[in-house]
Amino acid sequence: METRDGAWYVDFFGDDYLNIYSHIFTAERAAQEVSFAQKILDLAPGARVLDLCSGQGRHSIPLAQQGYRVTALDLSPAYLRLAERAAETHRVTVDTIAADMRKIPFARCFDAVINMYSSFGYLESESDDLQVLESVVTALRPGGRFFIDMLNREWAVANYIQNDWHTGPDGTLYIERRELDLASSRMHVQFTIVDPRGGRRNSIGHNIRLYTLTEISRMLSLMGLQEIGVYGGFNGEAYAIDTRRMIISAERRA
Repeated sequence: METRDGAWYVDFFGDDYLNIYSHIFTAERAAQEVSFAQKILDLAPGARVLDLCSGQGRHSIPLAQQGYRVTALDLSPAYLRLAERAAETHRVTVDTIAADMRKIPFARCFDAVINMYSSFGYLESESDDLQVLESVVTALRPGGRFFIDMLNREWAVANYIQNDWHTGPDGTLYIERRELDLASSRMHVQFTIVDPRGGRRNSIGHNIRLYTLTEISRMLSLMGLQEIGVYGGFNGEAYAIDTRRMIISAERRA
């Protein structure tokens, strides 16, 4: 259950990840996502919320601004320091803890756990992912809710493009190469980064298991989570083959 040295999710989450996805990580998008999660979770004022794989705190901060007692958990101490600085800037309180998501160090504490932007499926095997869900259940109080936002595998297969690129605000070119292994249901994405002066280097990128709704529903049930809603996006659209996201809310049984 130990984090592997050299694992992509150890090496990739630094400046590269933040820079590559800076055009996505807007305050407006975070606000929309938090607003939808808040509605679906039906949180009481002052509820305790765990932001699992919180990164730099882009969801933790707006949740705290809504008056919730937020704990941000991430494997990266550097990202947690960014979250702490953001909390200070916005004059809110967010507790931070560096930990592996398979080992959430709380029991029956949280009214809700959120897991955003396809950060489920990072690990090496389905058994690792089941350990994450087991840890989520342990951290939730009975009746507590789990909100998980994933890339829709059906959409990813139907809209598969092997090569893509975009340019960052400073003129840096990010060239993206995707490899979709249908047998393992994993999407491996690597990046070549070309700076404005022409300097070129490779980034390890990410390698994520994409689950079907059937698979993830079975796993949630196996771990004692009762599925209560499935959505295709943060506007509340119904989940379907052609929706880019697969967002699931579930409730811990006893």
